[in-house]
Amino acid sequence: MSKNAFWVTVIIVAAIVGALLGPALARSLSPGAMLIFSVVTLVAIVGLVVWSLSANKSGKNAGTEALADARAMRAPEGKARIYVTRRGFVAALQGMNIALDDSASGQIKSGQMLMADVAPGVHRLHAAMAKGIMARTGAMEIEVGAGDVVVIDAMFEMSALKGDAKLTRLDGAKARENVHATKLVLWEVAPS
Repeated sequence: MSKNAFWVTVIIVAAIVGALLGPALARSLSPGAMLIFSVVTLVAIVGLVVWSLSANKSGKNAGTEALADARAMRAPEGKARIYVTRRGFVAALQGMNIALDDSASGQIKSGQMLMADVAPGVHRLHAAMAKGIMARTGAMEIEVGAGDVVVIDAMFEMSALKGDAKLTRLDGAKARENVHATKLVLWEVAPS
């Protein structure tokens, strides 16, 4: 079982236990105490959501022509093409900051991708959650030749107290599926 599936299971079990024990807790508290508890809990949850999404940037969607070029999955003459795709539901709305060769930077949320046409050679990719105080960053080196097309899946994987930005190289049908299932967003600072 993956870490994500484990934590989804834990959340579902916690919700069921809460539904079963919640009424007993509510009966044991006075109406005033229950109201205060409810308001404090709601404010804490809303505050956590607002805080976690506060570093999001609204990436500009690429036009239809650029998207069609991206989905063709062909590198320009003498260059290589690198895609960074993000799919999944864990921290889906929170932005993930992506840096390529310490010169290009962008942010993607679930259902989005970035694309870069680069010179052949070794390139360094770095991923970090926008509000990842306890999240570990992901990094990898990618060696590409002229004409190569590389698809990297960027995901956020939860553990008990923290999470990891994880980068995985995809091949074949899975790579094509990720590119065709995500929207192309433009880099904030384009690759040089």
